[in-house]
Amino acid sequence: MTTSSGNTSGSTPIDALTLRSPDALVAAVPYLLGFRPVESAVVVWLRAGRIMLTQRLDLPSEEAHLAEWRSALWTHVAADRADEIVVVLVTGRSDLEWIQQAIVTDADARGIAVRDALRLSGDRWWSLLCSDESCCPVAGRQVQPDVAAAVAAEFTMLGQAPLPDRESIEAWLSADPVQVAEVVRRLPAGLPGRGSGPRRRQVWRDRSLELVRECLTQAAPSRRANESPAVLARLLPALADIRVRDTALWDLAQSDSDGLRRAMAVLVQALRAAPEGLVAPVATCVAIVAWQLGDGTRATIAVDRALSDDPGYSLALLVTASLRAGLPPEAWREAMAGLTRDECRYGAGAAAGDPDAEQKESA
Repeated sequence: MTTSSGNTSGSTPIDALTLRSPDALVAAVPYLLGFRPVESAVVVWLRAGRIMLTQRLDLPSEEAHLAEWRSALWTHVAADRADEIVVVLVTGRSDLEWIQQAIVTDADARGIAVRDALRLSGDRWWSLLCSDESCCPVAGRQVQPDVAAAVAAEFTMLGQAPLPDRESIEAWLSADPVQVAEVVRRLPAGLPGRGSGPRRRQVWRDRSLELVRECLTQAAPSRRANESPAVLARLLPALADIRVRDTALWDLAQSDSDGLRRAMAVLVQALRAAPEGLVAPVATCVAIVAWQLGDGTRATIAVDRALSDDPGYSLALLVTASLRAGLPPEAWREAMAGLTRDECRYGAGAAAGDPDAEQKESA
């Protein structure tokens, strides 16, 4: 059994469109997850009419596995905060009422209303709660083309488009051997900034932050998506430095969605070009930016890449725990709001700009 979170958002402008009708909801499922699910249960968690979390789980193969499956469904923060859910079973099977009944039973026990429960197969859906032939015929209903087009247009305006499947997202975030080789040829011997005196290290960090800002926040959009191997060979070691990484993440936490998407284009390019040993920092940055954009699936895949490169990378472990708990993007922004930029740049308790300040650092 696998489980993954899709888009999370506490105040997204798509809520009203997504939730206005069953047609709109089922048309939005691939966009909310980032890919088109198959043989899946998709649960949209709501609070006060706003989407908190879109969760996807593999369908249990048989009722004997239902207890473990139900536990996975409810073990996250959204389950404690939601007041409504919408359930979509994506499957060609029509004999899975026991799954829907289990979800409804658990929701009732927790005081959570089930706004709707649907089965989706292709572009046709059936209600699992309504038997009124006038609105929910036994033969099902086809998603109306105009509604599907409106949903697609709305998500396209937000820069979101679904990939065919989860494997496509994994490929999108995987290493490009040609780019990796190009970057490796240009990497300096040893990580810059390491082993040098405090003052030289601070100078290198300041220059690295200038490079990060140029790549992620200041460059023209056309350049951001096409950084040269030489630039990436400088950007990757910069993000491997904790003080540079944390300061860059603090800056990105102040960005709007457009700024985050532009930063994501470069971070993904850097991730695909990162050699072993430099994957974890940039992959974790990709995961955090994806999380801030409400893209839990890409965030999960990116942080998995980080931990494959460095199983003990502490920031990746923190992000993994947050995603598994279903924490909304606001949790990260609130954490960043509790820090100053100088604390990220120089370390907690260090005097701002003190080149001799030495703080204990961990990943």
